This record gives sequence, C-alpha cells and structure tokens, in this order.
Amino acid sequence: MPDYTSLVQSHLNWFIENGIVTGYGPDDNAMWMSSLDLHTSRHPESWERPEGIKKRCYRWIESPDGSNLYWDQPLLVVAHHLGGAYATAADAYVRDFLARSVAPNGLFLWGNHYYYHAKEGAVVFFGGGETPGLVSVDPATQDGAYHETRPLPVAWDVLWRLDEGVTTKSIRAQGEWHVVDAETGEHNRHADQKRGHAFLESGAILAETLCWLAKRTGDASLTTLALKVATYNFNHRNEQTGLLINSPLKDRWDGHMVTSEVGMWANCLMRCHRLSGEHAFAWMARNALGAWLDLAWDDSAQNFYGKLMIDKGTPVLGAKTTQYQPTDYCDLWEPLFPAHDYPMPNAEACLMCYQHTGDERFLVGLERWVQVIQNALPAPRGYAEHYGRCIHLLCEAADVLGRPAWRDLAHKIAGEAMNVLLLGDRFRSHVGEDRCDAVDGLGFLFLALLRLESGEEPDLMGLHF
Repeated sequence: MPDYTSLVQSHLNWFIENGIVTGYGPDDNAMWMSSLDLHTSRHPESWERPEGIKKRCYRWIESPDGSNLYWDQPLLVVAHHLGGAYATAADAYVRDFLARSVAPNGLFLWGNHYYYHAKEGAVVFFGGGETPGLVSVDPATQDGAYHETRPLPVAWDVLWRLDEGVTTKSIRAQGEWHVVDAETGEHNRHADQKRGHAFLESGAILAETLCWLAKRTGDASLTTLALKVATYNFNHRNEQTGLLINSPLKDRWDGHMVTSEVGMWANCLMRCHRLSGEHAFAWMARNALGAWLDLAWDDSAQNFYGKLMIDKGTPVLGAKTTQYQPTDYCDLWEPLFPAHDYPMPNAEACLMCYQHTGDERFLVGLERWVQVIQNALPAPRGYAEHYGRCIHLLCEAADVLGRPAWRDLAHKIAGEAMNVLLLGDRFRSHVGEDRCDAVDGLGFLFLALLRLESGEEPDLMGLHF
C-alpha cells in the first residue's frame, strides 16, 4: 500500500507554500486560492474549460480569481489532522476569512453566492443565471440574504477553535434568517426569511448545524428548532408512498419528485440524533429512507432510479427538464452539482440506519450501493470527491459489518484515483486538467486515503461524508 500520509503531506507542502492569496491584488493574506495550476503553482490564467471537461457547478461557485472557505473545509480538516505547520496554516486562513467575510448579523459570506475575490481585494456577490456579473460588496453593510450551506455540512470545530463567539453568532443567525416560520419549521435555502426552496439538503444541514451548537452550549432551544426544521420536510411526505419531496414549495420538477437526496437528509438527521439524543430525528430518517429504498431500486439496471414521482412512487425517465437534476439513474461520477443526486451520502445513511435499527431493508440498500460502485468502475469521469466518498463508505461499512472484500474494493478505487490524479508530488482534483480546484473536494479523497491507511477515522471536526 502506498504511503498515503506522505503523499498528502507533499501535496499540502506545495499547496500551502504557493496557494495563499499573495501577489494577486491589493490585499495579501493567508487565505487559500480556489484553484492552483500544478505546473505554474499559480491560480490559472483562464477559467475556461477545455473541450470535454464538464463544468463542476453552476454560476461562479468555483470562485475564480478568489477564495471560498466553504469549499476548502475538507482540506482544512486534513490540515488539522496532520497538525503542526499544516494546522497553523489552516488557522491563519480561518482568521483572515473571519476578518474579511462576515456580515454584521453574523452570516458568513461564502458558498453559492459570495466569495473573496483576490484581484479585487474584496468580497463579491453573484446571483442567478449562467454567467452572472460579479458585484463587490462591503461586508459591513451586507445582510447575507443569499447565504447558503449546501451541499456540505460545515466543519464547525475548525471555526470554533479560533472564535467561539463569532461561530455561535453565525449559527444562531442561520437559525434566525433561514427559518421562515419558527413554529412550523418552514425554511429557505437562502437566509432572507422569505418563502422559497425548502430543499431537503439545506434543511438537513441547518438542523445538524443547530444540533451541533446545542451540544456545545447546552441550549435546548436550538435542538427544538432543529427538530421543527426536520419535521417540516418530513410532514411534506406523500401519505400513500411515504416519499419526501425535494422542494415542497415550488411547482417545478423537484416539487413533485424525490431523489437520492433523501439519503443525504437522513444522513444528517441520524447525526442530529447522535448529537441531541432526540429519537424523533432517527425515527424520521429511517422512515423516509426506508420508503425510498422500497421503490427506487431497478433490478434490471442494478441501480437506483434518479427521480421518483412522489404520488405514485414511479420512476421518471427520459430527457431532463433542467441540467440540475439526476438522469434516469443515480450517477456516482456526475461532476455537476448541485444536481440533487447524492449516492454515497445515501449509502452512508443506509449503514447508519442499519446500525441503529438492525432492519434488513437498510442492509440490502447498502449492499445494493456497493454493487452500484462495483458496476461503475472504472470511473468515466474522475473527480477527487467522488473517489473519496466511495472509499470512505467502503471502509466504514467493511469495519462495521466485517466485510473484508469491501475494504479490498476500497483499495482498488484508491489505486485508480492515484493512477489518474497523482502527478509527481501533487494531486490534480479531476481528470483532464492539471489543476486542483477547491470545489472538487480533494480533501475528501485525502481523508478517505488516510482512513484506508490507518484503519481509523480522522477527526472530521463537524464535517461529514
């Protein structure tokens, strides 16, 4: 087995030396650039993709010419796991982020609509549309109305270790501004207190975030609010099929369908249960995921359907109506996000629910996901995060259930990832370009490789697969 720790360290040595926001604009600081060219050791001159390379995400989520701590979280967790100078560099990044990218109400200016633009030396905002303009904003006058935390749970321990007060204020602001109705738990992906998209993914991450702070502070009201947020989505299930709606308030495709996103929702709720001890989280998670597992598998294709109609539980096949939705079947290697398709978080939820209940339905679901992985190799489009998620799921499941063949499969996937992503002493984050992009989740691959090597889960610091 390769010395994964040394390989990860060699990449971070190069990245930290070359990747900080220095020499790009008027404000040199310790934040990390969103992308580095493996050959020039600088941010790429162009954000245009070569033919055949699919854009990773919509709008300017990739944060060209800038820095976005939200997407760097997995790599920050790796740095803290390795400790020493790596952890010091991670802390310096967070300090400079907090000094530049926090709205007066506490919301962080990051994620899907904000990032720090190095050439401008300022936070920028971008709205809808495929090629929106970037608008410089003053954090001192921003309300963070377009704040989002999806699709990654937040590594809150990384921020808490440096400033408990700012972290607490930020989470409480999420509970205030993302929640539209505190009595019903209605919420919106954007922090504007307006009715909008109550996505399963954003509601689940909000609930987990509130439970995390409740665990830290002992404030039971945060758990109560988290339970209301989760219950809001659960109450919008179809009574006949038991299926949850991806986005219950909008009359478009995801207002009538459910995807593997329900597994991501269940995954977060199971962690809410672990954080709070509140059994209702686990009860909702296993009921919602179980209903999906009962209807989503296509034995002839040996895969789960990408979309199901809520009212009938039947698959939706054929041409997509927008690019931001799954195809006919779940796709482990789809680069574009958020496409509301979360195969490995769904598989992780199957494992957690099986551990919790012993219900064979979840074991069968997990075994089917492993079959999906086996059938999908080699990867047609190699992205670091996808390799990492598959490796992590297989390692965790092998350890919990005593399935050594699954760990062997994890080694096989790790070997493929190394063959296509490792270039000398550094990693590219996707096949086809010699660059590493924060949105590609290279940190997820590193965390999975470190687990594969040691047999133990690194401290994820609030982040989860």
